[in-house]
Amino acid sequence: DPRIVIMILQYGACFGTELAMNAQLATHFRTYFQMEAGGASVLAGCFGLMNLFARSLGGIVSDKLFSKFGFPGRIWAQFLGLFFEGLFLLAFGFVDNSQQWYVALIVLLFFSTFVQMSEGTSYGIVPFMNPKQLACTSALVGAGGNLGAVIALWCFYKPLGPINTLLPFKVHGVYVLVLALTSPAFYWKDKGGMFHKAAAPEFQKPEPVAEKDSA
Repeated sequence: DPRIVIMILQYGACFGTELAMNAQLATHFRTYFQMEAGGASVLAGCFGLMNLFARSLGGIVSDKLFSKFGFPGRIWAQFLGLFFEGLFLLAFGFVDNSQQWYVALIVLLFFSTFVQMSEGTSYGIVPFMNPKQLACTSALVGAGGNLGAVIALWCFYKPLGPINTLLPFKVHGVYVLVLALTSPAFYWKDKGGMFHKAAAPEFQKPEPVAEKDSA
């Protein structure tokens, strides 16, 4: 199912980005902003601190939009989460060391919030993608997070970092934005899509469970 492949890549663009940032941020603050190791680690830790609320917030936003707009609301929540994640990651790549470190931190906090929210909105969609193969679908999407980290580190940060310290963040941001734009591909006849209502609500309707003979 190509929609599952897209979700794998999108989850890689949020959870995979989180893993990549965990590997990059402390070094980035220490070497690029010439900070002490302890201070750089604290700033990098602020990225993960958003996990305290942002991932749940993503799920809540997905549920709220679902209650108001139906299933297309969940897809819009996913698109907006990834779009703003990519936007703030791109912005982070434009914060050079001629600016104060707290400018980078402010952008980082917004960026991290949308990273975690996108993880929540992703799993607002996953249970509905293929209910009959839910376990397999969930496992594949979850593995996509690790795949996303490998793509980010080996395609962006490892080869581009030596050329320009900020270039990998910029390219990574564009990558996330491109994947956000694939969200209209999420369409099901029984659920609809970003721009289309459900064409056949009875499509894939669960079969009724036969009652056992009381005799």
